[in-house]
Amino acid sequence: MVSQVPSNVHQSNADAALTQHARVRPQGFGYLRVIAQMGRMRAIPALLTPVLWGAAGARWQFGEISLWWAAVLVLTYSALALSCNYLGAYVDYRRQIGREGPHVTGANVRHATRPSPGWPFDGFDWMQQGLLRPATFLSLGLMSGTIYALAALWLGIFTGWPVWFFALISGLMCSVSLWSAVRFARRFWWLGDLAYWLGLGVIPLLGTFFVLTGTITRLVLLIAFAPATFAWLAYQSYGFYSWHRDWRLRRRTLAVVFGPERGLDVAAIISIAGFIALILLMASGAVPVWTILVLGAFPLFLRAFARARVWPFSRQAGIGTVENAINAVILAGLLWLVPMWLI
Repeated sequence: MVSQVPSNVHQSNADAALTQHARVRPQGFGYLRVIAQMGRMRAIPALLTPVLWGAAGARWQFGEISLWWAAVLVLTYSALALSCNYLGAYVDYRRQIGREGPHVTGANVRHATRPSPGWPFDGFDWMQQGLLRPATFLSLGLMSGTIYALAALWLGIFTGWPVWFFALISGLMCSVSLWSAVRFARRFWWLGDLAYWLGLGVIPLLGTFFVLTGTITRLVLLIAFAPATFAWLAYQSYGFYSWHRDWRLRRRTLAVVFGPERGLDVAAIISIAGFIALILLMASGAVPVWTILVLGAFPLFLRAFARARVWPFSRQAGIGTVENAINAVILAGLLWLVPMWLI
């Protein structure tokens, strides 16, 4: 038998590596889908629920509000949410590189030892499969954070310096959830989730209410719990998709700490707590009775966090959890917005 010359062997190995990479690379991706998956943009409307609830509460309590400033606030906190998503994917990927070494990169496709199965679903998948460089996510995260800082600075100039206080607290809280010492902590992992709940939940609602009304009332403090919890659940739902990856990275989430199935139970209980808080507000007469429409989103929450019927918890089940949770939070936000805006 005649053996191949070294150059032919090298060429055949390269062709095999490219063929393997072609199997990993998804086909038919449009630019909009790529952009949406990179920054988890499908979750942005759900993460902005506290801002919308704050604007609706201001409209109900004080009458006319500035739609212009409300739109600026939506864009401002959208930039903050995108920055958290981009930088979160980057931090997780750097963690994986430090612990396990590179798997698939654009420069070295022959080291594709454990690519993610199927098509990419979030930014981490795009980096792991070598479709996008980690530096891209770092740049986009820093760019989004800069836009947030400049927008907050501009808001403070025209509406008053307290806006800077709310923006600073939100930025600090969201940055806490990205610190490796907190994000991958063994015992105090919940501090990152609490910081995120405050940074993209409670504080944006209070800041929105203050910009549109110039004051903070006791009622808006009571209202803040439910939308902040719903937004946090939309963020946490991605943990059920990436729970195996998070387990390897030693990152604690609901799905990692309690397991996927019990984690779903915990998430369902937390969502029920949010609805109970709304019912108590309606029962006490603090909010209009028509806000009972928000309960129309309750079945979708239960569907999102229903236990998986098969074990192990599949990738497709995780994707279904993400999509249903996001849809439930968006529906809850709209059902709150309508009665508050029309009354």
